[in-house]
Amino acid sequence: MKIDGIKIILALAIAVLLGFVCEIIAPETESRNWISLAIGFVSIASVIIPAMGLKYVNANRGVNIKVFSWIMVLAIAAANIIFSCFEYKVDIYIVVVLLLAIIAWGVIYGMYSAKSTEK
Repeated sequence: MKIDGIKIILALAIAVLLGFVCEIIAPETESRNWISLAIGFVSIASVIIPAMGLKYVNANRGVNIKVFSWIMVLAIAAANIIFSCFEYKVDIYIVVVLLLAIIAWGVIYGMYSAKSTEK
């Protein structure tokens, strides 16, 4: 696995912009807009980096990880936007979105560390 610094910076910029969209949509009561920005950035950034910023030695495994990561980016972004649009309990928002991110990390780790059956 190799790290591509420029693509990681681009991934972080995309995560900041998506977090900012959540901040704009969220109501300003109880500083929910800032919570949406922080949780949106952290959750999206943690899943978009494996999709954009890493190069994998095994091409097939890399494609699987990237496709799954992009699917999870869309799911987490949708969850962030949905929670930002409506009134919600902040604790539930944090738990649901970060639970999605943790599940994604686990699956990505499992994909990366799986033993290859190719000979």
